[in-house]
Amino acid sequence: MIMKKIVVPRNLENIDDMLFFADAFLFGVELLSVHFENTYSLEQLKSVILKLKDKGKDVFLSCNKNYDRNDLSILESCLREIETLPIAGVFFYDLAVLELVKEKKLNITLVWDQEHMTTNYFSANFYEKEGVQGICLSTNLTLKEIESIKKKTNMFCITPVFGYYPMFESKRHLVKNYLETFSLESSNGYYQIEKEGKIYPITDHNLGTTVYTSVPLNAVKESKLLKEQGMDYLMFQEKLLDHSLFVKILECYNQYLNSGEQKWIEQVDQLLEGKYDLGFLYKETIYRVKKHG
Repeated sequence: MIMKKIVVPRNLENIDDMLFFADAFLFGVELLSVHFENTYSLEQLKSVILKLKDKGKDVFLSCNKNYDRNDLSILESCLREIETLPIAGVFFYDLAVLELVKEKKLNITLVWDQEHMTTNYFSANFYEKEGVQGICLSTNLTLKEIESIKKKTNMFCITPVFGYYPMFESKRHLVKNYLETFSLESSNGYYQIEKEGKIYPITDHNLGTTVYTSVPLNAVKESKLLKEQGMDYLMFQEKLLDHSLFVKILECYNQYLNSGEQKWIEQVDQLLEGKYDLGFLYKETIYRVKKHG
């Protein structure tokens, strides 16, 4: 499989600007997904899916909310309709999605997307046996761990390489509750918190509260290595970024992946004014306790 670039756009209006640089798009389904700046009903998405399909692009949909019993009838109805659409797959967090697809024998390609839990090939291989075909790898992984998972699972793998990603999610409206308690003014759901010299974006949305990384992940240099290792998809997240800047970033990644020229790495650095990091690509987060005696 040739490696593809999957983009998570802020909205539907500007996706034409990204068609040259993107091979696939991921959209959030209304009422059934989180971490998206905008979500859409399947009726809104149908014409977009067909348009992108005609242009040779893959389309993924996300049903990655953590559901309760009141969501299940809506989820089942949505999955039945999704089965009729020409999409590449559905991202899921809650196991209710997997169970419904199995129980109702729906012909849907599933992508395991449990954020901080998609961290090892043992679990990936378990889900593969349950009928899941793809995995969106955690941003907590090192390059070495990503390579290991890719080598030791038959699932297609998606690795985030650019954008702001969620650090923390709560079903509670933490900021809204705080503001109401102390009679403070709201700010249309978008906030910031400063800690140890870093500023973290926060959104208080209709499904709860999400805290994002202080700066975007930028793995442009590592993207070529991931391509050489056989990665199936690289993921780019537009949320919280200016659209024109994001398109320029996509172009730089595209040029670097094709040419390997250092100048495109430097161009990304200039566009972001040096304000980015590499996440955990070179930082191990799990350590073995040293034995004593």
